[in-house]
Amino acid sequence: MFGGLFEFEANEDMADSAYTPKELRPHTDGTYSHDAPGVQLLLCVDYAAEGGESIMVDGARIAARLKDEVPAIHDDLARIAVTGIYKGDGVVLRASRPILRCHDDGSLAQVTFNNYDRDTIRLADDDMRALYAGIRHFDQMANDPAMQWRYTLAPGDMLVFDNWRVLHGRGAFSGRRKMAGSYINREDFESCVRGCGLA
Repeated sequence: MFGGLFEFEANEDMADSAYTPKELRPHTDGTYSHDAPGVQLLLCVDYAAEGGESIMVDGARIAARLKDEVPAIHDDLARIAVTGIYKGDGVVLRASRPILRCHDDGSLAQVTFNNYDRDTIRLADDDMRALYAGIRHFDQMANDPAMQWRYTLAPGDMLVFDNWRVLHGRGAFSGRRKMAGSYINREDFESCVRGCGLA
């Protein structure tokens, strides 16, 4: 759907939240896809703006803190599936999974968190209350400056990160900020790492 490389800058006519100059709170991409991108690349092409710093947050660190500090919330976020949705550009994509998807042994497999692409939620009252309490707690932790790394990208700077672990966001900006990006399927990345003898 997205092709090999995509470019984006402020354009309010686009369906995706990345195309605004407004703040983007930390999130993962592809929550509406059954196979969310495993690795994401973001390249700064042009920057003549005020603001727009990139924000990175370790979702695995949030999950670990939740497990230690509020295990009931951790367990709810690992149990209750949330549906992501993308409508635009002639497609409708929808996929469901918990915010904290865990392996059978309880270890974290994937963080899936995006307040911009969440579909309508229909759950039993107890699960609805538990989910929204968990989302609020997760979002507060992701937006705690002590949990964030912030950096203003200059033209030629690139971020490469694990979209199944690291949340990314962006500060609000005014002016011109043009970015390019690409996704790599997690399975392809893992195969390449193994083939190179790195794992």
